[in-house]
Amino acid sequence: MIGLTVPAAAVATPEQQPSTLTPAPWEELPPEPQSLYVAEFPASPTPRDAFGVETVSPLEIAVAARTGVLEVWPSNAPVNDGYGWRDGGEFHNGIDIMADYGSPIVAASAGVVTTVTEDNGWGQYVKIDHGNGVATLYAHMISGSPTVVEGQTVSAGQVIGSVGDTGYVTFFHLHFEVYVDGSRVDPYSWLP
Repeated sequence: MIGLTVPAAAVATPEQQPSTLTPAPWEELPPEPQSLYVAEFPASPTPRDAFGVETVSPLEIAVAARTGVLEVWPSNAPVNDGYGWRDGGEFHNGIDIMADYGSPIVAASAGVVTTVTEDNGWGQYVKIDHGNGVATLYAHMISGSPTVVEGQTVSAGQVIGSVGDTGYVTFFHLHFEVYVDGSRVDPYSWLP
């Protein structure tokens, strides 16, 4: 008498007995690749009020979301803390990759180094401009470990420094951020 309460079962007549369900027979479907149709629209600015709205091609968005722009992971280690809200109400603007102390950090894609410096927050860090409004930041490196200088062109996978524990940290790791048009975004969407 699944689905009936004890009082309901007490007054149920034989005609009111619960029905039994028979699952549909198992059907093997042929393996076919999934496909997605995305209409191609030219990007065209549309003026409205004092602001402008730019329509971005859905095809470009679909490709960027599928493949990302970056070519390699900056470190070959597991992610300990992701992008987004933390339990304490703080927003984490990147991902924390738990590589061993001194492990190499590599450029996620080709680009031009825009910043090599050290401060109290990110500690020793490097920022790279990859063009098309995309930039990456690599933080908490060992002091003095960057192997690049500002203005230098780097290739994807090129070593740019070593994992450390400088700045505001409790343990050594690589803090990695992705910027799109100056705003931080979830790095997972941009990594291969």
